[in-house]
Amino acid sequence: MATSNWYSWLAKEVAKKPNVECILRDFPDPNRCRESIWIPFLQNEIELDENTIVVGHSTGAACVMRLLENDDVGKLRGAIFVASAYTDLGDEDERLSEYFNRPWDWEKMKKGADKIHCFHGIDDHLIPVREARYIAEKMSSDNFEYTEMSGVSHFFEPWKNILDVLDDMLAHKSS
Repeated sequence: MATSNWYSWLAKEVAKKPNVECILRDFPDPNRCRESIWIPFLQNEIELDENTIVVGHSTGAACVMRLLENDDVGKLRGAIFVASAYTDLGDEDERLSEYFNRPWDWEKMKKGADKIHCFHGIDDHLIPVREARYIAEKMSSDNFEYTEMSGVSHFFEPWKNILDVLDDMLAHKSS
């Protein structure tokens, strides 16, 4: 839900920035989080373009990763993965989300946004840090940054570093 975790806090902080619009919406299918529903929702309900920065948390991070692989989306300004995984972690619900049913196209993903940043908690109790470290290894490039943090677990509370990353992405001119 849009009011969960730190999402509404981030929207309020982004709203303070001049000439920036933050779209915070509840997604359909919030319990299953299926790619076949979430990706079309993003494409059809949210106007994605070369000035868009997308932020995804947990399963939403997997959604953003698949979005970056999608040729129909075009290149985005930025993408932020928060508490991301590249496997279903043996979890049936994650398996049913559809994001983990095929290999990741890391090279295509790297080209999907001008800047990409991944945040992960060293002490995340839901997604082991090895998942994000693997993503960081595969995504290693000039446009990718990875930040590990302690004391944030699965990022259920606001943290200032995301605002700094957003500011950097907003200052970056699309190529």
